This record gives sequence, C-alpha cells and structure tokens, in this order.
Amino acid sequence: MKIMSDYLKVANSPVVFALCALVIAIVVIQSLLFIRKAWKRGLELDMEKEVLKRAMTNSALLSIVPSLPIIVMMLALSVPLGKYFPWLRLSIVGSAVYEGSAANIAAQSQGLTDISDPGLTPKVYVIIMFVMTIGIIWGILFNILFMGQLDKMSQKMRENPKSKAFVGIFSAALFTAMLITLSTPYVANVANISSIIAFVAAGLCTLVLNALSKRYDQRLLSDFSMPISMIVGMLAVIIYANVF
Repeated sequence: MKIMSDYLKVANSPVVFALCALVIAIVVIQSLLFIRKAWKRGLELDMEKEVLKRAMTNSALLSIVPSLPIIVMMLALSVPLGKYFPWLRLSIVGSAVYEGSAANIAAQSQGLTDISDPGLTPKVYVIIMFVMTIGIIWGILFNILFMGQLDKMSQKMRENPKSKAFVGIFSAALFTAMLITLSTPYVANVANISSIIAFVAAGLCTLVLNALSKRYDQRLLSDFSMPISMIVGMLAVIIYANVF
C-alpha cells in the first residue's frame, strides 16, 4: 500500500491541481467567448433576446442528462487516479467510456491487472496520463483534416436510399464491435466475479428501464438509463463484496 500512497501523493498534489485547473480555465474561457459570439450573431440576425435566452437555458438543461454518466465516471476514476486528473479529462474532450478503458489498457500494458492494482507506481501513473491524453487526440486531428471530405461522402450516401440503410447498419455494427472488444476481457474473466456481477446488474437495469420507458412513455427513464445502470452495477458489486 506504500507504493500506491506514494503515487497518490503525486496524483493529489497541488502541482497537478494547478496544471489541471489551468487547462480547464482555458476551456471555460473559450466556451464563454463562443457563447458571447453566438449571442452577438443572434442579435445581428434580428433574433429576439427572449428567444436567445430560452435557447441558452434549454441547452444548459439538456446538457445535464448527458453529463451524469461523466460525473459518475469521474467519481469512480478519482479513487485510483486521484482527484484532479479525472476532473481534467472529463471536463474537456474525454468521455465516460473512453477514459476508463484507456486507463485500464495503459495499466495492463505495464503488467498490472487494472488501475485499481495496488502495484500502481508514479511511473505507471504518468504512463496512464499520457495514454489517456494522447489516445484521444487522433479523432480530433482526423476531424480537422478529413471531416470536410467525409461529410461530402456521407451526404451523397444519405441521398441514396440503399446507401443510407447500409450506413445505419454499418455504424451500429462498428459500435457493437467496439463495445464487445472493450467488455469481453472483463465479462469473460471468470476469475474476476465482481466485473461479471457489475456487467450483468447494469445490463439488466438498462433493459428494465428501457422497457418501462416504452411501456409508460417516460423518456426520462431511457435518458437516465446509463447513469442509473452504472450506479446499480457499482451497488451490486459493493453488496457482493460485503455479503460474500
């Protein structure tokens, strides 16, 4: 436990906090500048201030639901990775699915079970930080370089009924394959019962919530299914660990 406490001293140090806070502050300033420019542009287009205020309010409210899984993941990652770096990652371009997967892949590449392994050292922690940060850059660079051409190609395919159907099926297949690839090491690992319990409990919870949402026409249940399922999965593991 001494090794882990040494690495957590680095993870929770004032230096890491200052660096993370600086990056987040820059992103917040960029967001405020974007809002200001959007507001000015709206006035130039003769949009009423009440309409602009309502659009801003609705956007803020609609962002609450997608942010709940991110908050849950941030709290989960703050235990093994410290308080500040997960806060940074999930406040800018990170996502709930990517950050946990990238961190575990980096830890496993260094011979550890996952990021909760007590053998995690400051050196491995730095490697995890690099993998989580650099790994997500490529999607942004791809969009900058090729999004224009990709959008034109996508537009042509959407205009063709046959191609439009294929795009939907192909996208769903790619997403399903990604989820299977990421979840198989945990679900198929019979030595790690906790992962299987979390997976099954969260999956059943998602199915139940979606079924209730359709039956009673309550879209909120479907919208909140991911954060609720994540919490249910965690609670199931906690109950299992304390009972058995």
